[in-house]
Amino acid sequence: MSGQHDTPILVLDADAAEIVAELEARRPGRYVAVGAPEQLDDSDAAICLGSPGFVLAAADRLTGLRWIQSTWAGVQPLLPLLRQREDLILTGVKGIFGPLMAEYVFGWIAALERRLFEYRRQQAERVWRPQRERSSTGRRMVVLGIGSIGRHLAAVAQAFGLEVVGVSRSGEPVAGIDRIYPVSAVLEAVADADYLVSVLPDTPDTRDIIDGRMLAALAPGAILLNVGRGTAVVDADLVEALESGSLAAAVLDVFREEPLPPTHPFWTTPNLHITPHMAAVTPASALVDVFLDNLARWQAGEPLRYRVDPERGY
Repeated sequence: MSGQHDTPILVLDADAAEIVAELEARRPGRYVAVGAPEQLDDSDAAICLGSPGFVLAAADRLTGLRWIQSTWAGVQPLLPLLRQREDLILTGVKGIFGPLMAEYVFGWIAALERRLFEYRRQQAERVWRPQRERSSTGRRMVVLGIGSIGRHLAAVAQAFGLEVVGVSRSGEPVAGIDRIYPVSAVLEAVADADYLVSVLPDTPDTRDIIDGRMLAALAPGAILLNVGRGTAVVDADLVEALESGSLAAAVLDVFREEPLPPTHPFWTTPNLHITPHMAAVTPASALVDVFLDNLARWQAGEPLRYRVDPERGY
């Protein structure tokens, strides 16, 4: 793979111009910035740094493609293409989302448990009424998915004084997590949990995993936060749990269909908080760090980091 230093690199992403500016500042070279798949003509680029949906939409015009570096953590749209084109390499983005996800998750937990939304309403009404609040210290958090993001969340959770239980494919022990279970024992893992945080990828094993049985196993007054993939949650079961009051609140950043349709019941479900898939937007500088490290490996003929297994889905 040596001798490819001068090969044009395609950047196919809504933020392509920003990414290319960062690349050119760090490694001058030949880059082609394309902000949408419909703007792309046929290309013989061997390397593409791009968002999965955009790359998939342009795949028939990228016949020379050999390596895709995803700009997103989720790569599910590209898995069928990866299975069709066995010579194609796909690498993901890891190790950069943990701090952003932690800010999001613990920001929401603090806002909900310390009743910050209620105090904001009281301020608008000029009302002074202290509320009965709940501290997170000593409570139990279950993290579904113990990759780099899940491990970072676990470390922050322990700093808040929470007991941390993890669920992973293997169930093998992980440093910094109090207990860990395999996916096959997930109902045992979530029993009496105060916080259920999903950072699961979209795979056949994780779809619909957060269903009525799992939600019923949580502690009274529990909070669900999904920052992984929307397919993990059975929508109707979540609505029922919130309407019945068995679940205190849910925070969703990801959905089965995005943008979330205006007619979806989530918009009007009590105590359900929606954000538009923004919990951990990839910083261009961090993305370029990952890409340039892999580019150096590519040019040296070395194995690339974070290579995606099309059968496992991550």
